[in-house]
Amino acid sequence: MSFVDEHSRKLWVNLIKHKDEVFDVFRKFKTLVENQSEKKIKILKTDDGGEYTSKMFEELCVNHGIDHEFTAPYTP
Repeated sequence: MSFVDEHSRKLWVNLIKHKDEVFDVFRKFKTLVENQSEKKIKILKTDDGGEYTSKMFEELCVNHGIDHEFTAPYTP
């Protein structure tokens, strides 16, 4: 899975074996980026895949004030 900062176009790649690892990888990524940049993640854009729509993922976004947006179906 990959994360892209739309402002700087910086790219982070995280290798996972199973989709159920997405929540933990994002949580670690969020901590890393916010500590390094001293800024908070404000918006997260994802596809409408099940790994991004779990209750735990949505609770994380709500608890940290992250606006979770979904892309239109069948877009890259």
